[in-house]
Amino acid sequence: MTMQCLIAGCGDTDMEELTNNLNDLPPLSSECCIYKVPKRLRGVNNKAYTPQVVSIGPLHHGRESLKAMEEHKMRYMKDFLERTGVELEVLFKDMMERQAQIRASYAVTVKFDEHELVKIIMVDATFTFEVMLRVSLPSLQRENDRIFGKPGMLRDIIYDMLLLENQVPFFILEYLYFLAHSKNIFDLESGLSIISLTHKLFRNRVYKRPFHEICHKFSRPSTKIHHFVDFLLQCHRPLPSDLPTKKKFKTLNIPNATELHQAGNGILKIPRLRIRGSTEIFFRNLIAYEQCEHCDHYINDYVFFMDRLVDSAKDVELLAKSRVLESKLPDSKATADFINNLDLGPILFSRKFYFTDLCDKLNEHYGEPWHEWKASLKQDYFKSPWASLSIIVAAILVVLTFIQTVCSVMEL
Repeated sequence: MTMQCLIAGCGDTDMEELTNNLNDLPPLSSECCIYKVPKRLRGVNNKAYTPQVVSIGPLHHGRESLKAMEEHKMRYMKDFLERTGVELEVLFKDMMERQAQIRASYAVTVKFDEHELVKIIMVDATFTFEVMLRVSLPSLQRENDRIFGKPGMLRDIIYDMLLLENQVPFFILEYLYFLAHSKNIFDLESGLSIISLTHKLFRNRVYKRPFHEICHKFSRPSTKIHHFVDFLLQCHRPLPSDLPTKKKFKTLNIPNATELHQAGNGILKIPRLRIRGSTEIFFRNLIAYEQCEHCDHYINDYVFFMDRLVDSAKDVELLAKSRVLESKLPDSKATADFINNLDLGPILFSRKFYFTDLCDKLNEHYGEPWHEWKASLKQDYFKSPWASLSIIVAAILVVLTFIQTVCSVMEL
């Protein structure tokens, strides 16, 4: 059916409604940075993208399972206002002036009106900022603090702050930092910037380099942080000048870690990977953000590469022995399964893969006849000390038999 036929069948009321809907479409904004996770990714592990304890921002606000934290958030907001001396009315007015920018930060239509949205952001942002302060400055923690008095609760809250859908725009946190700093109600300590506060919030929950190794990434005037997930992505992603060249790959079939080790005669440098309770949340939300926001996919490609490098528990044990891998999972098989499942859901961009050159070099190295023969020998005949010993004894017997035969010929 053509559009003309569809329109011809519409009454005046329908046309008016359709016209209003078209006119009410919000403009696309360059501020958009907080997304709903695509169903393709969420279907693999819904829990990895869904807050379990606290809602931050409007996308999960009002969920019944998260309402228990609302009173704690209000208490932290009250502490922030009392500590800084900022009046509630002034904070609300300042937030209202930023309401349009806040709304534009979310990729989906926010269902709350401007006053409701500002109230949600005020409470959630001040709560988030207070958590950041208390992590960095234990002197601000109260004796009967219901969050910091229970390490498990703090851990779960920080895990929820790793989620792409559970974010407030970073410029709001920067504004709260400005208020706290300008009021000078408390000592923020020398060098305690909004960047270092953010770094300290996550340093014990996700693997990152020390602050002095990453701070240069945020010192450039052009650098802008959109939210916590964006901050963590920038921490882990190399600078543009250090990124490998993206190329179309011929094959993703590469030797696993055990096979490469057996082939020998080469060094493969791999950044250390620490697997703990937050690792799946961390990787899945970084990948979701990459696939929603960027035309780039460095973390995505890294996960695919590690999946090819680790086939079994033996690969995990080898990487752990080399101190490349550190896991808190129950055993090596659980760790191998975890790595192999991480690449379920994400899209692999075969024409622009970051590690094409590396995969080609590994295949070339392993494909050399001597390296392949040596690896096969180790895999098939030297699996255990007893097998190795039997091969050595057999070789000695062959040599002795040969010597005996030569001596017998010489006596003739």
